[in-house]
Amino acid sequence: MVSRRRGAAGNASDGAKSKRKGKGVKAKKKKAPKVKKDKVIKPGPPVEVVLCVVTGLMLIVAVVLVDLAAGQQFGLGSLFSDQYIG
Repeated sequence: MVSRRRGAAGNASDGAKSKRKGKGVKAKKKKAPKVKKDKVIKPGPPVEVVLCVVTGLMLIVAVVLVDLAAGQQFGLGSLFSDQYIG
């Protein structure tokens, strides 16, 4: 008897659900959840490249400063030879 009751209850509920869908009640469409894209971390230039650029700029500044000092002190150099202070 127990098995009949379970079967009868299951059939009745399934039939009621199918009748409800057919009589003007529209089934809502489920929207697919938005999938978030993984953020790609774009790393900057490597440390070696940054150090090479900084070292190159420091060497250029050093050459210009040495030429400035030579021009002011001794009247020598290629860029600042006319700035002799004396």
